[in-house]
Amino acid sequence: MKLLDGFLKHLASEKGHSPRTVEGYGRDVRRFLESVVAAGSDAAADDATCWKALAEDRTVLRRHLAGLRRADLGAASIDRHLASIRAFYRFLVLEGVLGKLPEQLGRGSRGGRERKLPTQLAEETLESLLELPDLSCVRGRRDRAILEMIYGLGLRLSETVALDMGSLDLPGERVRVTGKGNKERILPLLGPAATALQAHLADRLDTVGLQQVLDGRTTSGTAHVPVFTGRGERRIHPRTIQARVARYAGELAGLKGVSPHVLRHSFATHLLDGGAGIRIVQELLGHEHLATTQIYTHLSRARLSEEFRKAHPRSR
Repeated sequence: MKLLDGFLKHLASEKGHSPRTVEGYGRDVRRFLESVVAAGSDAAADDATCWKALAEDRTVLRRHLAGLRRADLGAASIDRHLASIRAFYRFLVLEGVLGKLPEQLGRGSRGGRERKLPTQLAEETLESLLELPDLSCVRGRRDRAILEMIYGLGLRLSETVALDMGSLDLPGERVRVTGKGNKERILPLLGPAATALQAHLADRLDTVGLQQVLDGRTTSGTAHVPVFTGRGERRIHPRTIQARVARYAGELAGLKGVSPHVLRHSFATHLLDGGAGIRIVQELLGHEHLATTQIYTHLSRARLSEEFRKAHPRSR
């Protein structure tokens, strides 16, 4: 489909979405078309004619969503499918194929669905977790730096993996991070995270290279050298970080289900609990929309309610 191809190119070039995100949008829209064809609609007709007809048929979308539910897709996955279809229809409006967004797609999909609160660890638990790597060995110092950077800066797993020496500005106490959609943000590099990172860099670099990074004078030869490596001095694999985080969590009272993303969730929650404004947290996390960050306020409220029930005599 020319329109679908154009939509995917629009997402990549105009919206700046990553190849993986673009692939996901395309997969969702194709599945929608497949269900339309299976239901007997002539989706093989001219693209514009086909989509105009589908936009006017109120039952098409309902049948598709019902099929997703029968396939046992969760509410979050169905929301994602609907968001992909809505984005495609918006593209059709932008291209002049449709005059307006179909009414059934004009409203948000979440409705009254309960949003799942992200998992997070208590501050005391995280402090204990960060102390677990063995600082007497190179791997332990690397792992400590990884844990401190994810929790101390709220990094995504992909952002941690992609860190290069040229991303660091140690004299300026900051680090440049490239997040989703190739959007850059500058994060403060302070306290234990900076200390752990410098200890790791002393293992990674020779004396001259280390001094250049410490002075903020990274050369073109070292700018693209990965900060964190695995075997063979290759850039560390995401699964390696996931495995190390899970291992340390398992050593800590047998915690299960702890991932790098849990550390990022904890970073956001602890900031809000400490009095940081939600806009600040949004900026630090690199969220495009405030609504994505607001789930952490729900989490803080849940903790507030729990403490109220424990402490106030009229709550029982």
